[in-house]
This record gives sequence, structure tokens and C-alpha cells, in this order.
Amino acid sequence: MVLLLSHLFAFLPFCAHAYDVELDGICYNIIGPRWAYVTHHGEWSTYDGQSAAMSYSGEVVVPEQIVFEGRTYDVISVGENAFAGCESLTSVRLPSSVRSLNACAFLGCTNLQQVSLASSMRAFCSCAFTGCISLRQVALPRHAELVDSLVFYCCSSLTSLTLPHGIRVVYQGALEHLPSLTDLYCFASIPPLAEQGAFSLSDQQRCTLHVPAEALRLYQESPLWSDFYRIIPLDDDDYMGQNYQRGDINDDGKVDAEDLELLRRIIVSMPVNSAVRWAADINGDGVVNAIDLVMLASEQRCF
Repeated sequence: MVLLLSHLFAFLPFCAHAYDVELDGICYNIIGPRWAYVTHHGEWSTYDGQSAAMSYSGEVVVPEQIVFEGRTYDVISVGENAFAGCESLTSVRLPSSVRSLNACAFLGCTNLQQVSLASSMRAFCSCAFTGCISLRQVALPRHAELVDSLVFYCCSSLTSLTLPHGIRVVYQGALEHLPSLTDLYCFASIPPLAEQGAFSLSDQQRCTLHVPAEALRLYQESPLWSDFYRIIPLDDDDYMGQNYQRGDINDDGKVDAEDLELLRRIIVSMPVNSAVRWAADINGDGVVNAIDLVMLASEQRCF
């Protein structure tokens, strides 16, 4: 672990000032006329052969917008190495405007316990949380599609991790060396492609994998996924715990006429997406049919 962090820290750049503006203790770089991204303070110190940012500590709340020289900018990203090496950082809350975490964004934040990720976020680049040894639980946002290499590598306190229904690929080393992981929730109806070395076999052999009921056999027969100690179906509490809602078929946070129209189409052609199937099963009997359509139509008349 120490050798890994030392090696990765060696690639962090030394610079006196690497930001355009600092507001309320957070540093940003400006991109064009409309956007900004969070960056590091630009002041680095060296100790025991390691370089580390000396900028952020405690709780950090990133705003959706900043105003600089009379112009408003949307904060759309967390830049490379933005919080890397901030050992006193304990909590970060990111706004809905942030769409990506770039490489090594939280590398080596050894006291980081909580990160609030925006539901609209899609990209998590390599080493984003490598070495965050105090991080215990993470739920990747709805629209994430990839778990890049070394994203959660050596997050030794991580006990629970949730992969949303859109995950397609888990890259090599992404979920490796997670000795405390006891529960992995994967909402994808088709087992994502898992590269060799995506998981540590020793971690898998003590971890329960929770998957959509209709995909249970697929996971049990899929390379690497089949190596988990136990594979069990997701239940209603698991879906509701991720803020899925019966009837909210398009997952926009409300049940309305659009969902009713989608349900009509679903009955004709059942979707693969497990979250959609669960939301369309209005009465929760495991089958989506005309009964669910009648129930949702009845609810619509009550709104």
C-alpha cells in the first residue's frame, strides 16, 4: 500500500500556483466562457519521498456555480489530483453540476470518510479513490457506465459498494484489495464485463453479491462474477434504498402520465433494464402485466 501510493504520488506535478481563482477555500480553473473545475491549491510539500497537496481539510462542500470577475461559471468536474494527498480531508459533497472525477482526484486521502456524488455523474477515472483507507460506503450514481482501473484500489475500510444498472465494464484492479468488503450490490441486468484482476479472489470469497433476481443465473455462470462467496437476488429494500420508486419508470423522480405511456410499451416489449422492470411491477408480484397497467392508471386519476 505505502509503495503503491509512493509510486503514484511521484507523478503528481510540482507547481507554485496551478489555479485561476480561489473562492471560499476551494481552487478552480476556468474553461472557456461557461465552465470551471475544482483543482489543487498548487502548493506541494515533500516528505519521506512523497509529494502531497497541502490544501484541503475537514469538510468541503463544492458549489454548483462560482462567480469570477463578474461572470458565472458552472462547476462541472473535479480535476486530476484535485484533492490528492489531503490527509486531513474527511468529507466532500459534490453538486449535481459535476459530471466527472478525473484521475487521482482523491488519491491517498487517508481520512476521507464520506463522498456525496451527484446522480448525474458519469465518469470516474483511474485511481480516483485509490488509498482512501477510511472510506466505508459508496454508491456510484445512476448514470455511471464504467468502473475504471484502480478506482477503489486499497480502500481497505470499504464495507459496501453499489454499482448502478448502467454499469457495463469493471476494469482491471478497479475493485481489488478491499478486505473489508462484505456486500457488493450490482443492479445491472446483464453481468458487466469484468477484466481479469478486477477483483481480488480473497475479497470475493467473503463478499455477498446482490444482483437482479431475473439475472441470478447469469451472474452464477459468468467469469469472475461467479467467484463471489454468495450470490443472492436484490430485494425491494435494496431498490428503495437507492431511491428507485414503483411507477417511476423513467426514473425522473415522479410518477406521471409519461410513466403510464412507458408501461403500456413495456407490456408489449419487456426491457432488459432491471430497475425499469422493478419500477414497472406496480404490485410487486414479480410480473409486469395488464394488472400493473390498471393499477398505475388508477393512481394517475388520483393525482
